[in-house]
Amino acid sequence: MTEREIDTAIDRAVRDFMDVDTDSAFRARVTARLQRPAGRAWTPRLAVAAVVTVAIAMAFLWIRTPPPAATTEGNAVSAEQALPLPTPSVGGSDPKAAAAVPMAPTRASARRAAEPSIPPGTVVAAVAEMPFTSIAPLTAIEPISVEPIANTPITPQEIVVAPLSPIAEVQISPLEPRTARN
Repeated sequence: MTEREIDTAIDRAVRDFMDVDTDSAFRARVTARLQRPAGRAWTPRLAVAAVVTVAIAMAFLWIRTPPPAATTEGNAVSAEQALPLPTPSVGGSDPKAAAAVPMAPTRASARRAAEPSIPPGTVVAAVAEMPFTSIAPLTAIEPISVEPIANTPITPQEIVVAPLSPIAEVQISPLEPRTARN
């Protein structure tokens, strides 16, 4: 048989198996599915895209470096008060009019002014006084002392093997039936 004849025989066998009438209810279900409008496939994709967008935004917020620690309120206020307000200089205009319009300091310059400049290599430390309390400080606790464990050596008893008794002459008789040998 050639390959073409084999394929033809397989096709005929499959057609014979499939040559059955389907139930009318099955036909009705298939027809109803075909006539039904397609579902909205973009809705789940849109939901997944929204969730991914929110996750990325949360990751950026979580990874973002925190703002620098705020100094005490008094230092920030005194730094802002110590900054002179720069005045815009306009060429050819009245200097009194230019001085009357002060410019607000930028946050970056206020932040730089609030941070003290410390030369490199300087050791910086902060000391705080202990608050007064009416509770007396604790006394030192006596350390726990434990007696050392005494090591007892483990010495096994001497092993003595008794000599074997002499073996008498051994005689072996062969097995007669051939089936018993294996």
